Amino acid sequence: MSLHEYLQGDPECNHLAEGAVWTVAPMLADPDPSPFLKELDAWAFELAGRMPLPWSLHKALDALNHFLTEEMGLRGDIETYDHPENAVLPLVVASKRGLPIALSILWIDVARRLGLDAVGIALPGHFITGLRLDLGTLYFDPFNRCRAVGEEDAALLVSRATEGRITFDASMLAPVSHRAILTRLTRNLHIRFLRNQSWNDAFWATTHLVLLNPGDPLVYRDRAMVQVKRGDIQGALGDLLIAQSLTGNQDPGIREWIKRLEKS
Repeated sequence: MSLHEYLQGDPECNHLAEGAVWTVAPMLADPDPSPFLKELDAWAFELAGRMPLPWSLHKALDALNHFLTEEMGLRGDIETYDHPENAVLPLVVASKRGLPIALSILWIDVARRLGLDAVGIALPGHFITGLRLDLGTLYFDPFNRCRAVGEEDAALLVSRATEGRITFDASMLAPVSHRAILTRLTRNLHIRFLRNQSWNDAFWATTHLVLLNPGDPLVYRDRAMVQVKRGDIQGALGDLLIAQSLTGNQDPGIREWIKRLEKS
């Protein structure tokens, strides 16, 4: 299977952890997610036997967070934060270290296997999780030992992650779709590949962004830039023509870029 086939069968990306593996498949020697998913099944089975009776949501959350942080040893990778491997879930489980979004996907997936309404919260610069309840949403930060997050904490996370460039707003705590989570995971990798000038890796990352967001002209523009770096001018022109069509020929920058490439 490929990311394309996964999205054809599960366009809403309901099986989030599986989608996260297919999203980064080129980084894995064996991209088959089955062994990894079986491990998550085992985690959920173990946790299901520890759920409190009579039911207590707070005790259930304590059990979940303790299991992931203390027993599984999952932590945010502070020392080698920008390593691309920190976005690859099977490698994150093996190393016990990862990016905020990778650890959040694990938290969401295990929580949902336990029947909890877990969601992703795409704060600028720092991804966290939420648990939707009738009376509101509880927030947690898997990168920082699954600690609870309130609005003031969220504002501090945003300020630190963006070095004060972005001001926190409560609307930032709104849940995002699973497809948006996979998009952000891929874009995180794409940014790292650009920094390292790893153009072949940047190419597959932008191709996956196209698969996840086929109606977004920006992803075609991003892939066109990578195509130019790889020396594929015709490929770049093809992507720019699609981007131009999606914008209704309203982007002068794309028009000018096409003209320059046609003359080259």
